[in-house]
Amino acid sequence: MAKRYSKAAHSKRRKQTSHVLKNTVILLFCAVGIWFGSSLWHAALTLQTAQPAESIAGEEFRPQVGDPPYRVVIDAGHGGADPGARGVIEEKDMTAATASELIRLLQQDSNFIPLQTRDSFDETTTPAQRAARADEQAPQLLLSIHGNSAANGSTASGFECYPAVPGRTWHQESFYFAQLLAKGMQAAGASLRGRGGVRYIYYLENDQKQLVESTHTEVRAERSFTLLEDVNCPAVLAEQCFVTNEADVVQFGSEEGCKKTARVYYEAICAYFGTQPQAEQLAGFTIASPKEKKR
Repeated sequence: MAKRYSKAAHSKRRKQTSHVLKNTVILLFCAVGIWFGSSLWHAALTLQTAQPAESIAGEEFRPQVGDPPYRVVIDAGHGGADPGARGVIEEKDMTAATASELIRLLQQDSNFIPLQTRDSFDETTTPAQRAARADEQAPQLLLSIHGNSAANGSTASGFECYPAVPGRTWHQESFYFAQLLAKGMQAAGASLRGRGGVRYIYYLENDQKQLVESTHTEVRAERSFTLLEDVNCPAVLAEQCFVTNEADVVQFGSEEGCKKTARVYYEAICAYFGTQPQAEQLAGFTIASPKEKKR
């Protein structure tokens, strides 16, 4: 009897051991499956996140610009009853002065047809109205000129600009142009804010603006500035200096400062299209252009 019991117990233990081993193998396969699935999910997420980075204009990127004359829209931020930021000067006065000088430089250059977003800088218009006016003129490039501001007591200064954000049709070209603007301003003596002076702006659901550095290349659904979203061409919005900083204004927002900044903008436009800027009294800030015009 004891022997039979021993055999039965042994058989039972074998079955239990076999069952444990079977469960262990199943758990092991499940763990491997979960790990493999997680790895695939992580790889897919990484590729999805990294994909927009390929759209960032690197040194090898060059825009396809065709033949001159090139249609370039110059937008002066604010104006009329909208003064914009106020400080040492009013933003609308600085943007109008800079835009007027830049348009003059472009008019003297047969490679360009300068266009405007309104007939007079004294007109009060919304960004949507200016974007519509720009778009109906079939431009090949747009520059919107603005001034920055900071709270009382702040010493904030410097240049920054905002190209069309990742995922938009003209992101590569816009980013490329933004880099030229930032490099030109740095050569002219401006400090660059953020990563190389190029940043992105998004409007959140509560209409609050969110600033992110240009290293954030993920594609987002939130809109950026209207002038960057609603015009069918490469577009950049530039904050050329802080109107609340006297030293910044003297260098880039005064009468002479606006002329100097306009020259930088003009040479960046020339570099974008691959043309040689015409000689001017402030040509010391010229951005290097290729010997041959890019196609």
